[in-house]
Amino acid sequence: MRDDEGLQINVFDAEPGATLYEHRINLQKITEQLLKFGLTPNQAKIYIYLGKYGPKSAPDVFKALQLPRTETYFILNVLESRGIVTAECSSPTKYFALPLDQTLSTLVNTEKEKLDTLTQQKKDLIKLWDKVPSYVVETNETKSEKMQTIQGSEPILIKIKDMIKSAKEEVLIFCSEKDLSRFYHADIIDMLTDSLIDFRIIVSPAQRIPAIVKGINKKIIRLMPHNNSENQCFVVKDHDEVLIFLRNATHPSHNLFAVWADSKSFVDSMGTLFGYSWENAEVCH
Repeated sequence: MRDDEGLQINVFDAEPGATLYEHRINLQKITEQLLKFGLTPNQAKIYIYLGKYGPKSAPDVFKALQLPRTETYFILNVLESRGIVTAECSSPTKYFALPLDQTLSTLVNTEKEKLDTLTQQKKDLIKLWDKVPSYVVETNETKSEKMQTIQGSEPILIKIKDMIKSAKEEVLIFCSEKDLSRFYHADIIDMLTDSLIDFRIIVSPAQRIPAIVKGINKKIIRLMPHNNSENQCFVVKDHDEVLIFLRNATHPSHNLFAVWADSKSFVDSMGTLFGYSWENAEVCH
């Protein structure tokens, strides 16, 4: 067996301390990124193998990567159908991986087409839904207060944006600097400044106004420099909705977790807490 063949086979399983281990770590990082573009771990592994070691037959692939034979053939067909692997008309058939930049463009365009399709299907589904009359009879049960747990940064940010869109009077935000930065980069601060509603923000703890919001009217931002806790973050909307982070942007796991509720007592309590904090916070100069 030639050395280069050994490299092709062993780089994916190189042990710590081995010459190839650094390459293995880099391949793992590439694999993790490809997963974000919609590939499965084994699809990414096969794509990387073809991309780095050139055209290979299916037997070459499943022997080198130690994958099941039938799964390898299936994955190669999937990658070919997705337009990121091509097959050579030869015997045995050899498979080529497209250059990475072309592959990523292809995958991104595919996801865009899916989103466009889903957007249209959403409109059609809403029209169909509205054609069917509602048979719900309003009772005390249907009017009961509601609560929802939300996990993950994206769903939580979407929920906050929905609260802002439906707000008629004001939005109150109590957050850490890390939370404020996350809100800023998610365009939540821009949504607030572009809207006609009143809003106030307390940043806690903070010694000075964060640079990312220095362009905002300082009258609507106050600081709590002496608070020792960074794990407090909540949003109150119109005295009828509240979202409280149980794990905010400062949590070590970086896995955000929040609770949304429209309970009047819950909302009033958090609104009162915000009001008390506002009175005791420092004015920005």
